[in-house]
Amino acid sequence: MLKLLPNRARRNYAGGRILDEMQNLPRPADGIMPEDWLASTTPASSTGLPPVENEGLGRVVDTAGNEHILAELFATNGEYYLGKKHLEQHGPHLGYLAKLLDSSMRLHAQAHPTKEFARARLGKPWGKLESYVILAVRPGTDPYLRLGFQHAPTKSEWRDITLRQDIARMDACFEPIPVRVGEAWLVPGGMPHALGPGLLLLEVQEPSDLVGRCEFVREGIEVPPDARYMGRDLDFCLDVFDYTQRTPAQIRDYCHLTPRLITDDAAHEETVMVPWTRTQCFEVRRLRVKKNFRWEQSGLARLVIVTGGKGELRCDGVTLAVQPGARLFLAAAAKTVEVNLAGNSPMDMLFCQAATS
Repeated sequence: MLKLLPNRARRNYAGGRILDEMQNLPRPADGIMPEDWLASTTPASSTGLPPVENEGLGRVVDTAGNEHILAELFATNGEYYLGKKHLEQHGPHLGYLAKLLDSSMRLHAQAHPTKEFARARLGKPWGKLESYVILAVRPGTDPYLRLGFQHAPTKSEWRDITLRQDIARMDACFEPIPVRVGEAWLVPGGMPHALGPGLLLLEVQEPSDLVGRCEFVREGIEVPPDARYMGRDLDFCLDVFDYTQRTPAQIRDYCHLTPRLITDDAAHEETVMVPWTRTQCFEVRRLRVKKNFRWEQSGLARLVIVTGGKGELRCDGVTLAVQPGARLFLAAAAKTVEVNLAGNSPMDMLFCQAATS
C-alpha cells in the first residue's frame, strides 16, 4: 500500500483552489494547475508551455519516506504491483488515467479521438474516452456539462465557426446538461464537450492526453496554437468531432450511468459506478464501509480515493491514517486490506481498476 503524492498538471483552464485546500497549502487559489493526476503512468502533454520533467507521472512515498516515480516501480517489479494478467495485457502501465479535476471556469469546447481514430490516424494505442464521477459543486454554482451537439452544425459550419471564433454561434450548438453530486457520466470519444464551472470530479479515462480544440480563448486563457489540433491542422481536427444531434434527454440516456449495487450488508456497500463493459478499459466502484471491515485484494491493482469519513487502512504491515482527499495505490500482490473507522461515521472510497479479460 503506497501513499500517492500530489501530482498537479498544468492545463489551459483555471481552477485548483479545492485541490490546494486538500494539500493544506497556505494560500489556496485558482490557477493553471487545476488537475491532480493519480498514480499516472501517462505523461502530460503541455504543448505550448515550457517543458517540465516527468510532468503527469505519478509519484509515491514508501514506508521509509523515500519518493519514487510509480512508472519506474512498475517497470522493475510490475508483477508485484500490477499482477501477471495485467502485465500480459497492458505492460508495465496502469492501463487508464485517473485525475481529480477542480474547474473554476467553463472549459474550452473540445473533443477527443476514439481509440479507433487514434490507432488509424495518429498511430497511438488509445483514444480518450472519459468518465466523470461528480464529487462536489462550488457554492452558488449551477452545475452542468456540455455534452454533444443539441443543435448540430455540419462539419463545414463547424469549420467556419472555428475559423471565425464565432463564440455566439458556437454556444448556440449546445444546451447545458444538468448534473448532480454523486452522478457518473460517460463521454465517448468524438463527442464535443466541456466541463461547466465549479465542478470537482474524478475523471477516469483511456490513458492518453489527446485533445482537439475548436474554442481558443476563455476568460482570458488562450489555448496555444500548437495545442489546438494535436500537431495537425484544423481539417484533421474536424474529423475527430461527432456531429450527431442529440437532445438533452437523449444525452442523458446515452451518457448518464446508472449505479449498480453489487453488495449491501451490515459492514459495507459496493457499487459499480462506471462499468468496464462501457469503457473496455477500466472500471470505477464506490465502497461505503459502515463498520470495521476487511477485504481481499484478489490479485487486482487498485487506485483508492477516500471521499468521506476518517480512519485507518492497514495492509501487509503498513498502516495509513486517511481522511477525505487521501489517495492510495494498492498493489496486486497485497493480501488483505483492513479498514478501521474513526468514530461512528462511515467511510466512502472510490476504486479504480484496469479492465482485464
